[in-house]
This record gives sequence, structure tokens and C-alpha cells, in this order.
Amino acid sequence: MNTTPHIFQKIATLLVCTLLLSSCLKEDMSNCPEQIRVYFAFTTLSTRSGEGDAIYPEDVDQMHLYVFNDKGYYLNEYRDNHIDNFSEEYFIDCSDLLPGKYQFVAWGGKDEEFYSTTPVLFEKGITSFDEALLVLEHHNDEVTNKIHHLFHSELPATVTNEKVQRFDMPLWQITNTVNIRTVGLPSDADVYRFDIADDNCNYLFDRSFAGCSLKNDGETFTYTAECAKDGANQLQSTLNVMRLSADRRTPQLQVVNKTTGTLLYPTGAQSGNLIELIQRANPENDFDMTHIYDIVLIFNHGGTGETNTKITILINGWEVREQNGELVE
Repeated sequence: MNTTPHIFQKIATLLVCTLLLSSCLKEDMSNCPEQIRVYFAFTTLSTRSGEGDAIYPEDVDQMHLYVFNDKGYYLNEYRDNHIDNFSEEYFIDCSDLLPGKYQFVAWGGKDEEFYSTTPVLFEKGITSFDEALLVLEHHNDEVTNKIHHLFHSELPATVTNEKVQRFDMPLWQITNTVNIRTVGLPSDADVYRFDIADDNCNYLFDRSFAGCSLKNDGETFTYTAECAKDGANQLQSTLNVMRLSADRRTPQLQVVNKTTGTLLYPTGAQSGNLIELIQRANPENDFDMTHIYDIVLIFNHGGTGETNTKITILINGWEVREQNGELVE
């Protein structure tokens, strides 16, 4: 059998590959990028004077940058688990990336105690962007510890042959803090608990909601924390929860009297729908930019002979109203 044509074909293929790669070879780095840095853009508390959309840099001491290729498959991960002083000067070095089109996805926060990924180990060229999940860990359908805040960024990036390249990824906080306190609650020795039930334990890598059922968990789970009492015997408590959103009306808020096993709030016709309450307090609320919600339950007791207790609700200083504009009671 004459193998000469096959030999010439192989040689031709090798020559073509050499020409395609000649712009950036390890043996000749003259046309290769020498410095590729990824920075993170965000607004700090100091520059926003305490507004709700500000990020506390001390909330970030770890950053994981995932790189997907132009086909949507996992290529590499850059991990930094020991950030001493997170700022806009911080960067991740990606100088080993070859010219091409990529999708950068970053997750940042305090530690990995509360969060994981599915799959646990990404496989190069196999794990796809569409199947990757960020998961809030919870056991027995409860989150009993105050979770750390979580931050996300996504950026399509084209790496060229330029010597020095910089990419700036806008960083978004995708957790909320919900504070609750009472005013005018009659003094007692009972023990209370603050709960928010939701189904937002899974996120796709574009930070959209994936729902708990994707991991075969229960449909909902509950963030829960004990209520402390101040000197006036009023309740106060705080929960950090995954991102609240106007188009997700599933979060349900309640304050439970653990001693009696009854609800302090809501009762009767009162609404525990957290998103509904926020929108009735401030229809213009920006869920992407507001990270903190301060809720005050004001107990207004009737006069002599009256047994009904009316509750006025304030959220970030706004009174909650019914849809007809009347105050919720």
C-alpha cells in the first residue's frame, strides 16, 4: 500500500496548525499577552454615605473566578481564598489565558461555610455554563446561622494579543439583610423567633434563580433566628437572606412565640408576604440596589374596653399600605 499521500497530508495538517498558532507559542512569546488582570468595580460604603446599595469591602475575603470558553464550557478557575484588603485595586491575574473569547463569572464573599457549587468539581470542556449552580447549604430545610453576604459578577471577555490587558467586572451583592424590631409590644417572659421561608437556595451562574427543586431539595426552606429583647422588653432580630426580587413573591415573614407556639405576626388577615409588604410600603423600591430592610412592627392597643391590637408596619421608614392606599392594620 502506498502511504506517501497520507504522509503528505499529515505534514500539511501540521503546517497549517503551526501557522495558526505561530502568533502565540511558548517558544516565541513576542505576540502573546504578557499581563491579563481582572479587577472588580463596586461602590463602597464610604462613597455612598451609607446608602443601601453600598458594599462593605470587609465582606469579601475570597474570590473565585470561573472562565468558560466561547462554546459555554468550563475552562479554568482562579481561586483566591486569602484576600487581606479587598478594594478596587485588587485583581486576579489571568496571564495564562490565550487569545480568544471567554465568559468570566466571579463569586466572592467571606468563606465557603454556607455556599458550594453543583457540580462540586467542574470538568474542563465538559461542565457547561448552563448547568453550573451556586448552592446555599441548608440542613433539615433550615438555615439557623446568619449567612455571610455573597457577591457575583459576569463579563464576556475577548483576550487579544495586546501585551497588557485589563478587564473590569461590576460586582453585585446578591444577599439582603432583614432587620425586625417591635414597638409597644406588651412585656412578657416569652421567647420569640424570627423566620423567613423561601425557595431561593440555588442560583445559575448568571445569578438568576434556579429554585430548590433542581437539587431535589424541598420546595421551601426557612431562615430562622432567635429574637433578643432590649431594655424595654421589645423584640429585635436580624436575618441575612439570598436576594429578594420583585418578580418572586414567595418569601414569607413571621414572628413566632416559641413559648406558646403561636404567631405574633402575621395573624388573621395580616400578610406575611415580604415582597408584597415592601412594595406596599414603597412601590418604587429598587430590589437590585437596596440591600438592607429595616422592619418595625408597632403595636397600637385599643382604649378601655377594646381588645383588638392594631399593628402599624414601617419598612425603611415607609408605612405599609393596602393596595387601595389605606394603612395596613
